[in-house]
Amino acid sequence: MTFFSELKRRNVFRIGAAYVLFGWVLLQGADFALDLIGAPNWIIQALSIVVAAGLLLALIIAWAFELTPEGLKREKNVDRSQSIATQTGRKLDRVIIGVLALAVVYLLVDKLVLQDLVSTPEAVQVATPAPGASAPRSEPGPSVAVLPFVNMSGDQDNEYFSDGLTETLLHMLSQLPGLHVAARTSSFAFKGQNVNIGEIAGALGVAHVLEGSVQKANDRVRVTAQLVRADDGFHVWSQSYTRPLEDIFAIQDEIATDVASALGSSLLGAAKTDLHGVNTTDLSAYDSYLKGLEQQAIYSYASLGSAENHFKQALARDPGFTDARLALARNYLLKFNTGLIDAGETRALAEPLLRQARQQQPDNPLARALELSLNLLIFDSRQGAAEVRALVDELQDLLQVLPAESLIRINVAATFHMFFGDQQRAIEVLQAGLLIDPLEAELHRWLGRIYADNQRFDEARAALLRSLELAPDNPNGYSTMADVESWADNLPAALDWMRQASQVDRQDHELPAQIARDLYQLRLPEEGDYWLARAQALAPGSALTRSIEVQRAAAMDDPQQLIALASALIADQIEDRRGAFGETMQLYADAMLREGRAREAFDFLVSVRPEITRYDEIAAGQQGLIMQWASIALMSGFETFENRKVAWLQFTGQLDALGIPWNRDPSDGSLTWDYVMKGETEKAIDSYLEYELTAPLARNLDRPQKLLNAVFGPVYEAPRVAAGLAADAERYAEVREEVRAMLQRPEWNNP
Repeated sequence: MTFFSELKRRNVFRIGAAYVLFGWVLLQGADFALDLIGAPNWIIQALSIVVAAGLLLALIIAWAFELTPEGLKREKNVDRSQSIATQTGRKLDRVIIGVLALAVVYLLVDKLVLQDLVSTPEAVQVATPAPGASAPRSEPGPSVAVLPFVNMSGDQDNEYFSDGLTETLLHMLSQLPGLHVAARTSSFAFKGQNVNIGEIAGALGVAHVLEGSVQKANDRVRVTAQLVRADDGFHVWSQSYTRPLEDIFAIQDEIATDVASALGSSLLGAAKTDLHGVNTTDLSAYDSYLKGLEQQAIYSYASLGSAENHFKQALARDPGFTDARLALARNYLLKFNTGLIDAGETRALAEPLLRQARQQQPDNPLARALELSLNLLIFDSRQGAAEVRALVDELQDLLQVLPAESLIRINVAATFHMFFGDQQRAIEVLQAGLLIDPLEAELHRWLGRIYADNQRFDEARAALLRSLELAPDNPNGYSTMADVESWADNLPAALDWMRQASQVDRQDHELPAQIARDLYQLRLPEEGDYWLARAQALAPGSALTRSIEVQRAAAMDDPQQLIALASALIADQIEDRRGAFGETMQLYADAMLREGRAREAFDFLVSVRPEITRYDEIAAGQQGLIMQWASIALMSGFETFENRKVAWLQFTGQLDALGIPWNRDPSDGSLTWDYVMKGETEKAIDSYLEYELTAPLARNLDRPQKLLNAVFGPVYEAPRVAAGLAADAERYAEVREEVRAMLQRPEWNNP
C-alpha cells in the first residue's frame, strides 16, 4: 500500500479538512465577538496561532491513532480485520458537509446582518428627509457617503478621533473630480443609528457608502474600512490597518487612495489619486485639531470656547497647520454669530489668521470664502449695494468648489434676504444646499426664518420642526421658532419657545435678555426682573444686557434713569446686536424730546460722533448710521421744518446713492418716516394705517406707547390712526394678561 493510500485509509485528509473548516468558523465567530467588546487585537492573533499549530497536532493524531468502539488506540495495536476506519471516514464526510453548511450560513449572516451590526451598534430614531423638503437626486451617479467610523476603543473620550478620521476622509474624497460626496452634517446625522445601507444611501442620494471602525489603544491604532454598493449591498472593497498611531496619516492616505481606485475603475475613469488630507504630520497638533472640530460642531457658548483653545494648541505645535488656522478663524465667526464677541473683536482676531492662511496657500478657496463672509457679516454702512453684490457673487462662485460649506451658503442667503430683499433668491440658495446636505439643521432653520418673514407660516413651522428634529440640542432652532410665532402675532407661544431655548443653552445670556425685553415692553417689570437677573449673571457687561436695563427704566416710567443709562451706552458705542443700539437710541431720543431736551441730546450725539451732522456722507458703522437718523429726529424739538427736511433729504440721498434699500419694507416705518420728514402728512397717515398698524403687535410691543410723538404727532392725532391705536391698546392689554397668566404655569416657575 502506498503512503498516499495509507493517509487516505487512516482518514488523515478528512481529519485535516474537518479541522480547517472548524478552525475557520471558530476564528470568524471569535473575531466578530471580540470586535463587539473592543478586545485588543493580540487576542485574535494569538488564537489564530493556536488554531494553526493545532492543525499539525490533529494530523499527527490522525496518523498515529484510530477511533475504535473501545476508544482511541495506537494504530499499530488495531487488528486490521476489526478496523472501523471506513465507517469513521463516512461519519467524517457527514461532519465536513455539516461544517460547510454552517460556514455558508455564517457568510450569509455576515453579509446581511453582522456588517450593519458592527458598523452601527446603537439604535435610535432614524433621520430621514422631511416631506416636501428638497430631495436628493433619485438616480445617483458616482457618489459616496462617508459614515462616521465607529469608535471601538472602549473609551468614549476617543470619539473625537474616530469622527476626525471620518471628516478627513470625507475631505479627501471630495477632491475626486466627478464624485459627489455627501456633506459631513448629513452623514453624521446617522451616527449611532441602526439604519441599513440602502436607507442611508436613499436619504443622502448616493450610490456607495464608506463605513468602518477605529480602535485606538496606547500607541497603536486599528482601522477597518469597507466600501459598500448601496443597491445590492455588495462589498466593493474592504481592508484593515493595524499600525503605530503615528502612521494615522499614511492610513488615511491609503484608505482614500484605495477607495478612489475602487470607485475609479468602474465609475470615474482615471480617478485622481493624489489626494490631500490635513496639512500636518505632527500627531499632537492633529489630535488637538480633531478635538477642536468636535467641540466646534456642538456650536454652543461653552463648546466654541473649548474649540478655540484646541485650535490654538494645534497651531502652537505646528504653526504651518493651515487647516487649524482656518478652523480657528471660522470659530471666531461662529462666536460672533452667537454673540460671544463683538464685531471689532471678531475682525481683530479673524483677519490676521485669514491673511496668514492666504499667504501660506494663496489659492485656498475656504480662506477666501471666510474672508468674504467676514466682510458680509460685519456691516459697513458706507458699503454700497454694488460692493455687497460683488462680495456675494464671488461667494456664490466659491460655493461651486465648497458646496457643503453651510456657513458660507447661509451668509449668501442671508445677504439676499436682509440686504437685497430678494427672498426667492435666498430660498433657492438654501434649497440648493439641501440637495447636497439634506440633513443640515441650520439650512432648514434659515429656510424657516425666511418663510416666516414672508408670512408663509406653515412652511416656516415645518422647516423649523425639521431643524429641531435634526438638532434638538441647538437653541437657535427654538429661538427662531419664537420669531415665527411673533411674526404670526402669537406672543405667548413666542415667549414659550424662547424659554425652551434658554433651557437648552443655559449659558447664552441673550435668550433670557430677550424674554426680559418683551416683558418690560408689556409693562411687566417684576416678571422681567427675573429674566434680566439671569442675563446679568451670565454677561453683566454685554451690549444686549445693558440695553435691556434701559428697557426696564422705560417700563418703570423713570425717564431720568433711562436717559442716564442710554447716554452711557451711546458713549460706549455698543454694538447693535439684537437691536441693542437702535432700540436704546430710539428710547433715548423719545425721552429727551418728551423732556424738552432735544438740543441737549443732539449736542451730546455730536460730541460722541462729530461726523454725524455731515448728512451728505454716511457715517461709518451701524452705530453711525443710526445716530445720523436719530439726530435728524431730534431736530424736531428745536429746528425749523425746512432745516430738518434738508438734512433728511441729504441723508436719504446718500443711502439711495449707495443702493442701500432703506425704504424697501414699508412695515418697518421707513415710508412713514420719509413722508413725515418731507411734510406729506396724508401719505404718512395712509402708510401708517396700511403697513404699521397691520404689522404684528407681538413684534411691535412699543406701538401703543406712541414713541417719538414730536416727530409723528400729526400721524398719531389723525382720527383714523387714533382709532386704530385705541384698538391696538385694547389688544395690548389682552396680550399682557395672556402672558401674565402663562407665567404662572409650572414650567415658567422652574425654568
